[in-house]
Amino acid sequence: MNKIVIALCLVNIAVVQTKPARPAHAPKPETPHFNVVKEYVRELIEDEDLKTTGEKELSEAKTPNEQFSAGIYYSKSTQLALRSQIHMLQAMHLNAPFDALIPSLIGFYQQQIDLNQRLIDISGKFLAGPREGVDYQALAAKVPEIRAELDDSRKSVFQAAALLFMTLIDQKPDSQGHLSHLLITKAEKADLQQQLEIMLKNEPDDKGDHDYYISAAMVLRGGLQKGHKCADEPWD
Repeated sequence: MNKIVIALCLVNIAVVQTKPARPAHAPKPETPHFNVVKEYVRELIEDEDLKTTGEKELSEAKTPNEQFSAGIYYSKSTQLALRSQIHMLQAMHLNAPFDALIPSLIGFYQQQIDLNQRLIDISGKFLAGPREGVDYQALAAKVPEIRAELDDSRKSVFQAAALLFMTLIDQKPDSQGHLSHLLITKAEKADLQQQLEIMLKNEPDDKGDHDYYISAAMVLRGGLQKGHKCADEPWD
């Protein structure tokens, strides 16, 4: 009996030793740069629409409680949109030198989710009515600080626009040594320009106080207007 047990043990050891090692995870394939930029534009449009709607509802709120409720609704809607955007970006990947771009955007969006939650928590405390031990003055003082942090995070998303346009430039020089071509086709370029024009149709260029979403869209539109040839146009 002991011999049988020993033999079975030896067989199991042999099977484990000869079992092929699990293959290393294959590197994530690079997402077409057009897809990444188009998703970024979609997110800009979504965030600008949310901001416009939120500002309208806050301006129409007549009482403090209505203002707190409108603020909670806007922050919660923003969180849902940001989570969806993170989910979309997590399925994408860019190779070096742009490999940190998507993780950075995800980080900014997560930061905005957390900051909006802090605003929701504060507004909820005010809506609940006076409670012993709650320092409402201190809570109110935190709101402008949180909004400043949100503004800084949105600024970082805006600053990514220039890098995102750079992802569209073909790094292969032409016969004159210039980077004159984009990686996207004429149809893809027209698609991006159409979405940007829809977003910017009511925004004059000489207006000096654009928000970060509109400003980011203007950066991309300006880049696409620089005169680069498309991937399906002749090379010099």
